[in-house]
Amino acid sequence: MFSSRIIPFVYGLLMSINFIIFWAIPIGGMGATWKYLFKGALLPIYDAIDRNIFLRKIAANYIYSNPIHADYFATSLLLLASSFISLGIIFYWQFTAGYLPWWLIAAYYCSWVGIGGRMMGAAYALAHKEGHNQNLYKKWFREWVGHVFENHLGLFFGNVPWNFTTSHIFIHHKLDGGSGDTFYEWDLDRTSLADFMLYVYRIFLHMIGYSSFKFFIAHGQKSRADLLQKGIIRYILFGGFLVLVTRSLSFLFWIYIQPLLCMTYFLAFLNIGFHGFIEFDENGKSIPCVNATTIIDGDDDYFGEDDHMAHHYNAGVYYKDLPAHQATKLEEFKKYKASVFKGLSIVELSIFILLGLWDELAKHYVDYTGTMTKEEIKTMLKIRAQRKETSYECYEEYLKNPTAEARKKIGD
Repeated sequence: MFSSRIIPFVYGLLMSINFIIFWAIPIGGMGATWKYLFKGALLPIYDAIDRNIFLRKIAANYIYSNPIHADYFATSLLLLASSFISLGIIFYWQFTAGYLPWWLIAAYYCSWVGIGGRMMGAAYALAHKEGHNQNLYKKWFREWVGHVFENHLGLFFGNVPWNFTTSHIFIHHKLDGGSGDTFYEWDLDRTSLADFMLYVYRIFLHMIGYSSFKFFIAHGQKSRADLLQKGIIRYILFGGFLVLVTRSLSFLFWIYIQPLLCMTYFLAFLNIGFHGFIEFDENGKSIPCVNATTIIDGDDDYFGEDDHMAHHYNAGVYYKDLPAHQATKLEEFKKYKASVFKGLSIVELSIFILLGLWDELAKHYVDYTGTMTKEEIKTMLKIRAQRKETSYECYEEYLKNPTAEARKKIGD
């Protein structure tokens, strides 16, 4: 039993050390810079770009299939501009000097993260949108450009091409984080740092496409397996191309591999907040409004992803309509004491769960019953975050051969 945890734990520990040394300061520093220094000054500038009539007409008429998706255009332009400048500087320095100094790598990481995590968050959110909507762009754009953020720029943000289109949609969303999912976490204690090390390893296998590819093969989904395999091969070949043109394995590691390691760790961390709680109804079924979190008035929402419950179970609701949608869910939220929180970011939510900071988390919990004491809220949240649906060993055995038949045996 213990031996099955050694390799995943060691890998997760190494990933944690790597994240703390190379990524914690850029992410934490850029987040603090936004929150305490530049939010008030920069947000109006972004809003002005976002509302620009000329840019919105270009987006609606020439880029997106549905004019409403012009909402994504300003964020897309800023991400592309920032990435073009920062990557341009990195490549220029590598080609002229033959190496990258540590201070330039550090500066690039800060740019990669972006003030308030805006670049890193946008890269993920936009690739996510492309994966969810295969007809997001107009036909000419799909044919000549394709998924910019999932399959092109995404290479520099730790994304294997077609991973969202295949794995995210047809595994994570189809199963809603439940048994069978390559992102599954309800066999682990979400308040345990030791268990989190195991989870980081599991997410790494998802990020490189390995566990998802096995899933598609085991379920006879050849077309999806082939598409994901195509993405894996593209990721590897592009890495080889970078070595060829830069003549530097160091460049490959710091600029290409490290973002994959960062996003692996960060997504594992965020998913603790998105799916960290679990509760069952009278029929033994997992309750949707508990197992997927909703954040109201959060600081770092990207096009409605803070309402992760709606994202999974009411995906057709546009992000601007979420307040009205949430109003229709009040009785459900009240009945099941839903996982709804207010006035915090998903990063803070994950920190509070993982470190067991129940006092802080309880301050943000929205009690729709109006009857719970703070101690009752703390106890409920702790129990839900520590509850398991199956054992780690049982789930790892399933992942070795993730067939539909093997999935039925989970928990037996």
